[in-house]
Amino acid sequence: MVVNFPIDKSYLVGGWLASMFWGSFNILFIISMSAIFKKRQKQWFSIGAIVIMWSLATTHIAFILSRLIEAFIVHVNEEGAVMYLADIGRPLNRAKDMVYITTIVLGDSILVWRCFMVWNRNWYVIILPVIMVIGTAISGYTAVGQYFLPNPYVAGTVRWATGMLAVSMVTNLVLTLLTAGRIWFLTRQINLRGSSPHSKPQLRYRAVILIILEAGMLVTIGKVTEFILFNISPDDGLDGNNALYVVMDCMPQLMGIAPTLIVLAVNQGLTSPGAEAYSGGSPARWQYGDSSTAVSGQNNRIMFNKPPGGVQIHKNSTTYTSTTASTGYGDVESDMIQMKQQGL
Repeated sequence: MVVNFPIDKSYLVGGWLASMFWGSFNILFIISMSAIFKKRQKQWFSIGAIVIMWSLATTHIAFILSRLIEAFIVHVNEEGAVMYLADIGRPLNRAKDMVYITTIVLGDSILVWRCFMVWNRNWYVIILPVIMVIGTAISGYTAVGQYFLPNPYVAGTVRWATGMLAVSMVTNLVLTLLTAGRIWFLTRQINLRGSSPHSKPQLRYRAVILIILEAGMLVTIGKVTEFILFNISPDDGLDGNNALYVVMDCMPQLMGIAPTLIVLAVNQGLTSPGAEAYSGGSPARWQYGDSSTAVSGQNNRIMFNKPPGGVQIHKNSTTYTSTTASTGYGDVESDMIQMKQQGL
């Protein structure tokens, strides 16, 4: 049974949902900016990433509104809304698609940066994801670029677009698993004195893993759905299932909401493993016995909020007590490395 979902209905539903997500993004954007600027140490990477993603999402929703006005008001008596919307080679739609591709590429790049920081700036971990992001950009811009030609090759556009959606989907899934897996592994190495599996510190660590997974999987689910709908949608947009455009109009908003949720969770003090990577961190100071030493030349990688009285990490009979740097966070992984070097 062939499902018929008209393209005009698809763009109307997509525009409505995108506006709802954009409203949610606005609220998160304001709260996140407020939380960041209240801190003495500004997280400029967080600020830049969120502002750029919000700007692109706002530009995209403006193009959506413009196309709906053109289709249902300006051209409704000439060629009709369906024919106008089905002509994706129009300048207004090309501009909207360019913003869409840019949002996807930058959103995936933010995920690569997060993964890079969580893995202690390990370049080997992100070699493949970086190549995949570049592949997404090449295939996406090439697909849209076909409609700038006098005689666009539709079949070629479909192949390039299929490649873009597939590569971006896999990239997002791989990066989310790498980031959450790394944080889960590190938290398993930490033995907090008096922390039962249901205690508050452990719940915070599990919460951040859940946040990262949900934020990443929210986009991944959207991309999987988008890829499936793309493969069943008609090339001309006139007949068949055009539900693809509902998801496509929402993706720029989702790509911005996901990292903003993580940054917001960090700045609200819920916890900061992995997601704190957006700020780059600063040297941490640790105390062993009666002396304190700075972890110089290192940036914070995995940081945890300091519980009352500090965090004590036990290995055999030796106790390490963490102190905090100006950021209020400690580098747990550096302490673990120090313990291993001393054979504890």
